[in-house]
Amino acid sequence: MNEARNCPAYACPVHKTALADWHCAQCGRSYPMVRGIPVLLHPGNSVFREADYLGRDGGYDGASGYAGSLDRTSGLRRLYRRAMMRLMDAEPPRRDFGMADALAAISRTLPQARILVIGAGERTVAGDALYTDVAFGKHVSCIADAHDLPFEAASFDACVACAVLEHVLDPYRCVEEIRRVLRPGGYVYAETPFMQPVHMREYDFTRFTHLGHRRLFRHFAELRSGTTAGTGVSAGQMLRYALAALSDRPGARRWLKLAGLLAAYPLRWLDYLVYDNRGNYDAASGFYFFGRLQDEPLSDQELLRGFRGAVC
Repeated sequence: MNEARNCPAYACPVHKTALADWHCAQCGRSYPMVRGIPVLLHPGNSVFREADYLGRDGGYDGASGYAGSLDRTSGLRRLYRRAMMRLMDAEPPRRDFGMADALAAISRTLPQARILVIGAGERTVAGDALYTDVAFGKHVSCIADAHDLPFEAASFDACVACAVLEHVLDPYRCVEEIRRVLRPGGYVYAETPFMQPVHMREYDFTRFTHLGHRRLFRHFAELRSGTTAGTGVSAGQMLRYALAALSDRPGARRWLKLAGLLAAYPLRWLDYLVYDNRGNYDAASGFYFFGRLQDEPLSDQELLRGFRGAVC
């Protein structure tokens, strides 16, 4: 078990007051433990239900996506899944900055930084990290919805949210929660898609341009921002989904997606050619933002001056 699970900063997600033995003295509510992990959800705000995590011997895996629907006993389907994961997990071409770089920069300033990871999945972070997600995972410390983070104010030095904010109903509320749980001058690192098709089915709501992503973090001073993957990756993703749209039959769509992924894979290398061009920002696959909490928000007039797209 991750030692951070015993963090004294845990709070009632409704009232944001400290919990004692997973019990809120203010509302009288007690929160359950499943697999040794606390389930800390706001019952009135979250789309996820506490009962789903308690059922089936604690086997609920939240918004787990398409992979869990495959029959893993089939050799052919196991081959399909391995091929898809290998191709989809390939390192995006040419990135100037990423989560590891942000964490290294934070550690240089705050060697003992307390880090909150939202939507952790299987992601690992060096240092003193507490992992949250809406599904059980290898490193998950608690089940939590980012709309109502179950921590007291000013509990963390930094927060990481990669491929998360497209999956929440109200990303602005989630960023406000990140602000609340960060200490003064706390850091945030986020990666969010722009030109990407729908993924994770009904749990997919929002996309951001570079300026839209910057405004989302207007209460943070920008240290770095840029593309996570460029127009070449975007073009490949669109081609893959265009082929998959030829059929609505689940079995056929799986193989059409694989064929599209193989056909589109070379397009990702276009990113090497367009990386330094301003037009790359107009159709990038996604953006990252690395910033530090500041007292005054960025004005919208100043925001517009940060446009990086093509001039015509």
